[in-house]
Amino acid sequence: MSIHGIPLGQVNAALLESLRENAVAESRQLDYKERLPGERDDDKRELLGDVTALANTAGGDLIYGVRERRDAQGATGEPEAIVGLPGVNLDQAKLRLENVLRDCVEPRIPGLTFHVVPRDADPPCLVVRVPRSPFGLHIAVYKGVSRFYGRGASGRFLLDWGQIRAGFLEAQTAEDRVRRFRQERVARLLAGETPIPTVVGPKVIFHALPLTPTDVWPRFLALNETDLVNVLRPLAGSPGNWRHTLDGFVMYTNRSEMSRQAYSLCYRDGGVEGMSGGILEQDPRHGGFYGHHVEVSVIQAVTYYQRLWTLLGVTGPMMMALTLSGVQGSKILVTPNRASPMQQDTFDRDVVLIPEVMVQDLSERADRMLRPLFDVMWSGGGWARSPWYDANGDRLRE
Repeated sequence: MSIHGIPLGQVNAALLESLRENAVAESRQLDYKERLPGERDDDKRELLGDVTALANTAGGDLIYGVRERRDAQGATGEPEAIVGLPGVNLDQAKLRLENVLRDCVEPRIPGLTFHVVPRDADPPCLVVRVPRSPFGLHIAVYKGVSRFYGRGASGRFLLDWGQIRAGFLEAQTAEDRVRRFRQERVARLLAGETPIPTVVGPKVIFHALPLTPTDVWPRFLALNETDLVNVLRPLAGSPGNWRHTLDGFVMYTNRSEMSRQAYSLCYRDGGVEGMSGGILEQDPRHGGFYGHHVEVSVIQAVTYYQRLWTLLGVTGPMMMALTLSGVQGSKILVTPNRASPMQQDTFDRDVVLIPEVMVQDLSERADRMLRPLFDVMWSGGGWARSPWYDANGDRLRE
């Protein structure tokens, strides 16, 4: 058994106590520790080994503040008591552990999270949630010694050369898999294979796809109607209807003009696809569409998706991508009152597949994580970058 599929917000004192009551033993994704690692070299090596082993295998949780039951052979892996961490300043402890993991793990593990579990008058516990890494393998490097670790049902072990090679190949395969999926989906959508009825016309298509797919569907099905409306809105549209599909769940508009229909589709692994036919509306006076409208629409949609990912426990890295269709010969405009010599340039192709960006931290501001996509979009119309960001990367007001 593992608690890794449970959102950290639901990991509380009662859940930890249920692990003890049910004698839930350590597993491939669960490791109990009575005390936090100290300042000794051996303590730091153990921390690095435990965390990288989980990241290199299937992800999992380290729970500090749990004493294991022992017999004549030693620790059994079953929890005997939830003792907490008495006398520990957890803010300082988290900072210390974060520093060790930042300085001694290559590459850094995205999505690593520390979660304090209060226990009323009793000392709190600390859960370190380690996601399954999409980077293949992480190496623990401490005082000139480098090690690759994995984790099995009986605990941590050193990886051999064959396992190390397979891990790095898997990382490249994950990126290729997600990139191919995006390309195949765009081709299907432009061929009319959409989850809602629509017609041919200019489209904006957005994808956010996790590199490490996880089945979050049981958590999605637990969401109520209010939750769904607050976390999954159609791209540049208001919810009009929704339904389950073979791929997941789609929220869409009910517009009379079929060419302006919009939707957001949540896949069963927490990835999202959004499409809208109303964003690229042409201004006939200037022969183009407004890039600001595209940016605002996508930023607003991703802000909703971030709430969805929080509820589902989805963490980075996430590959995000933007596609424009039906734009050949169009200019990209700033505002009706803001002209530029470069507005004479037009897109040289009908379908623009903007290169993907990798987002490690899904809590980052949506406008910042999406800026690389917008910069390339504006380049298609002759601009060096998006004019809606200042030199510090902050978004400008209209």
